[in-house]
Amino acid sequence: MSSSISTIAIGVENLNSALDLWVGTFDLELVKKITGLDENLTTLWGIDPDNIRAQALVRTPGVEIGQLHFVEFKIPNDPVRKDANSTDLGPKNLDVTCKDLPKKYDELQQMGYSFRSKYIEYRLEKLQADVIEVQMPGHDETNIVFMEWLEEKIKLSAKGYGGITSLVVIVPDTIREGRFYSDLFNLKETLHEELFGEHIEKMIGLPQGGGLDLRLLSGDEKDRYGTVEIISYVGASNQVNRFKLASPPALGVLHCSFLTNSMKAFIKNAKTIGVDLTHFGDLKLIYGNGPVCSLRSPAGLRIDVQEKTSRKY
Repeated sequence: MSSSISTIAIGVENLNSALDLWVGTFDLELVKKITGLDENLTTLWGIDPDNIRAQALVRTPGVEIGQLHFVEFKIPNDPVRKDANSTDLGPKNLDVTCKDLPKKYDELQQMGYSFRSKYIEYRLEKLQADVIEVQMPGHDETNIVFMEWLEEKIKLSAKGYGGITSLVVIVPDTIREGRFYSDLFNLKETLHEELFGEHIEKMIGLPQGGGLDLRLLSGDEKDRYGTVEIISYVGASNQVNRFKLASPPALGVLHCSFLTNSMKAFIKNAKTIGVDLTHFGDLKLIYGNGPVCSLRSPAGLRIDVQEKTSRKY
């Protein structure tokens, strides 16, 4: 396997409100929307069959990695990141790429959206990329991070948005977590940064001497969609572990899924490196049909893997 994240599952209280943002405002592609019972999905998630009200699959137009799978529950649990600290462990950010970020910042503010701060500009020396970034609180206590890599050529919607470039996950150990993604999914580490300094301490809320360790892991795709960004915070205390909270029918970011061309080969590799799998057999899901298995990363993120036998939407 050398493909990035196929789909990210997000529990929502109101599907139409989520689609207003991602499809209406960002102009991402609505691949499919369905309502009512989905026995295959409830089997995969182990929840009450009556608790799924509606779901939708959304993506950057024509891009089959970094897709968003929204699921509206009849009786949801609390959001995964309700009352969370910035350093809590678990899935955290949804990175959205865009063009002309300063202009979009003004446009979104005029539409009534708020941001956690003014956008900032910095340079990723190892990637030779100049970046503009800003964070916006999203629906269901998600955190949306807009990032523009200046002069980058990447597929976007007609309105200049694309997502998801990275699923950002806070973990206790990026070395162990990174090795897991490399060994099991053949992802490559495309960036490793250790960031320290007073501005980092203030931005994140860390004590003096604190900082962060960041690793970016990607598949072979040309575009940056569907990458895994893992972060650990140095000096953070009282980190709540929210991985167990990130289970359906919770609201917010729940887990991600990958595709494999051969489930048999994937199972063999997982067994070789000691990864425990839960098998579900053939399932017909909104994002594809085929055998599915589930596992947990060392930190605790749930990951589903589906054999790429049919991608009929």
